[in-house]
Amino acid sequence: MARRIRLPGIVDVVLVSDPAEIRVLNDAHGVDRNFVLRGPLVNRLIVARIRRWFQIMGQLLPSLMPRSDHVRADHQQKLAAVVDPASGNTLWSNSQIDALAAYVCGGSADEAVGIVAQQIVGSLFDPLYHADGATWKAAKLIDQFRDGISPIQIVWQLTGQLRRARSLLIDRAKADRWTMHGTAIGVHGIVRALAQMRRLRCAPNPESLSDEAVLWQCLAPPKQVPRTVEVPLETPLVKEPLSVGSILMLQLEAAWPRAPDAELVFMQGHWNACPARAFVTGLLLAVWRRSLQESIAT
Repeated sequence: MARRIRLPGIVDVVLVSDPAEIRVLNDAHGVDRNFVLRGPLVNRLIVARIRRWFQIMGQLLPSLMPRSDHVRADHQQKLAAVVDPASGNTLWSNSQIDALAAYVCGGSADEAVGIVAQQIVGSLFDPLYHADGATWKAAKLIDQFRDGISPIQIVWQLTGQLRRARSLLIDRAKADRWTMHGTAIGVHGIVRALAQMRRLRCAPNPESLSDEAVLWQCLAPPKQVPRTVEVPLETPLVKEPLSVGSILMLQLEAAWPRAPDAELVFMQGHWNACPARAFVTGLLLAVWRRSLQESIAT
C-alpha cells in the first residue's frame, strides 16, 4: 500500500512504489501536474522548487505540464513521429554510434559518452546544438538536484553553482523548453542504459541475447515523478481521502524490479507517455549491434 506522510499544516505527501498503484493513481481523475502553491508548508516548498528551477520564462518543462495542456500534447505527438527511426530522418551519425559502441566495449570515459549522447539529443531539436564537457557537467548537476533534497544541494544554491548550470543549459538550448528537457533531463536515461549495456557486453556470450532482452536489462525509469491532487480523492490505497494540494511521488525506480517493461520506463499507454520511446530504443539497439562487431577492450 502507498505510504502517506501527513502532518496537518506541515506536509501531505504520498509515496507510491507499487507498479499497480502507480498505474491507478497516475490515471486517476483529479491527479495531474498542476504545480501551484497551496497546501501544507512542505508541499509548497516542493512546488516552489519545481517552479523555480524547472521552467523557462515562466513555462514549466514539458514533463511537468498538466495533462490538459494541448500545446504539450500536440508537440509530443509531432515529436514522436519526427524522432522515430522509422521516419527515415537522420537521428544520429555513424561516428556517434561508433563512439558509443566503443564505450560499451570498455573504451572511453563516462564523460565522453555523456557528451556524445547529449549532442545526439540536442541535435534532434537544433542542428547547431553544441554539447561539451561544461554542458554535460551542468546536466549531471541538474539530474542530481531533481532526484531529491540533500545538504549539498543547498550548497549548490548558495554558491550559485546550480544557477550557473541551469543558465548554461538554457543558453545552449536557446531557451527552448523541449531542448532543455532532452539535454538536461531526458539524456540521463540513455547514458544510464549505456552504462548498463557496458556491463552486459562484458558478460559471457552477449551475442546470444535478443534485442528485447538487451533493452529490458539496460533500460530503467527515472527515480521518481511528482503528481498533484486536484480534487478530493478517495482511494483504497491510502486510509483517508487525499486533499487538494496533496502531492504524490510515483517512485518508478523502486517499482521497477516488479514491472520491468516499457510501461514504467516510458509510461507507455498513459496520458504522459514519453514521445522518445522509439528513438531511445532504436539508438540503444544500434549501439548494441555495433558493439557486437568489436572486441571487448582490455
